[in-house]
Amino acid sequence: MTAELLKKRKRNLLLGLIAAALMMIADLLWQARGAGAVNTTLGAFADKAWLGMSTWRFVVSDLLVAAAVPLYYIGFTEMFCVIRDHARDKTDKLLTKLFRIGMLAGTMAFIFIHALCLNMPLIMQGIAPYMSVEKAAEITNSIMMLNIAPMVLYFLAADGVLTVVMFMLILRKTLPVNRLALLCNPVCAAVIGTVLGQLPWPLSQISYMGEACGHLLIMIVGLIVVAKDEKQMPKLRRKKPKDEDERPIINLDDEPDADITVI
Repeated sequence: MTAELLKKRKRNLLLGLIAAALMMIADLLWQARGAGAVNTTLGAFADKAWLGMSTWRFVVSDLLVAAAVPLYYIGFTEMFCVIRDHARDKTDKLLTKLFRIGMLAGTMAFIFIHALCLNMPLIMQGIAPYMSVEKAAEITNSIMMLNIAPMVLYFLAADGVLTVVMFMLILRKTLPVNRLALLCNPVCAAVIGTVLGQLPWPLSQISYMGEACGHLLIMIVGLIVVAKDEKQMPKLRRKKPKDEDERPIINLDDEPDADITVI
């Protein structure tokens, strides 16, 4: 492991961290609501508060995720390499493979699930003027239900798998981090976000960034591991070259018995 490799790893993990931060902002844009918008859900997914939201929020949110996904792939691919280099046995190698499955699912899930979720308020806004709000919510919920199977599958493959893998890697001490890092995963972050959602407005809006924050925390764990790897690298002692005048001059005439081999 070289200094150049560690420098590259830190850069790529930072890109992954930026990606997760963009996703947190994107989630906040499409879900945050005003102080009076409480208990406005209509059915399983539809929300009456969507009708009062500006369209630009959904457009910007979608663009942020589109920009974040390539950076997410770079960051989590680097995290995969970090885990692979710390794997010690067959179990660690299996967890490494599972992490790769989770990160690939996450790469696809973010753009797929986010775009689908953004379409729901746009659909409801488009059809609500031509029918009752309840009927518009019913149609929106039915469309969402048609896509629920792949959504759940991707959620389990991404957030579920990544959470289990990070738990195991930290409990097995494959990754040299504090046990507090057990909270650094999407599911734990989402649960903490839900708890924070009980706070008064506007602090309650933090809850909408919980799940994406879990991915950001994984990048922070990676940066901590790389920093520790960097400290363990042997320090190279750089000796200053001697000046030409200080170098000893070998006079062959003074050593007639020297065995000299000319190549």
